[in-house]
Amino acid sequence: MIHQNFDSFPPAPIAPAPVKRPFYKKKRFVIPAGVLLLGIVLGSCSAGTKPVADSSPISSAATSSAPAEPAAQAAAAPSSAAPAAPSVGTPFTVKIRNGDVAKITIVSAVRTDTVTATAFATPPKNGTYLLLDVLWETEAGKTSSNPLYFSAKDANGRKADLNMFADNQLASGDVLPGDKSRGFIAFDIAPGTATVIISDPLLQEAARIQIPA
Repeated sequence: MIHQNFDSFPPAPIAPAPVKRPFYKKKRFVIPAGVLLLGIVLGSCSAGTKPVADSSPISSAATSSAPAEPAAQAAAAPSSAAPAAPSVGTPFTVKIRNGDVAKITIVSAVRTDTVTATAFATPPKNGTYLLLDVLWETEAGKTSSNPLYFSAKDANGRKADLNMFADNQLASGDVLPGDKSRGFIAFDIAPGTATVIISDPLLQEAARIQIPA
């Protein structure tokens, strides 16, 4: 009788139980999560690259209103420039009164030591004579020329003396439309820039002209 020795064989090894993978490592969770993360990243990039013009209403408003500024400035500008100041050699108009208008031209303005060759000649007290060659015309209505309508001041505002003995002095009297009166007016005045003032018959200032030194 044969006895089997069961003690000589080692016991059969026990297979280890299968290890469960965490849920976040399983494919059915990893793939959808990756797709969701990629979508978030792409959405952030597209939002960051949005054009400035679309996201800045202030800039758009400023751009749309820019062309209107030159037009507003042009509308605010005066329609016509101010008339140029009277100057030697250029005719200028003087409104006398009651719609009467004279056209006056200072043909020339010179400095001289004497204004007459008669016995009334005297040296200037202020250093020189300002001798004006004046042309008087009537542009509208009826005007009268007169040396007394003219006065002068030096650069310091001192009134000059009118010399009534200048040769060929501007005559006093009416100047009808189409007529002209021409003559000289002399002032005993200090050297330098002078201002000549033209008055109306009531001796109210009507115009003035600067005479260079």
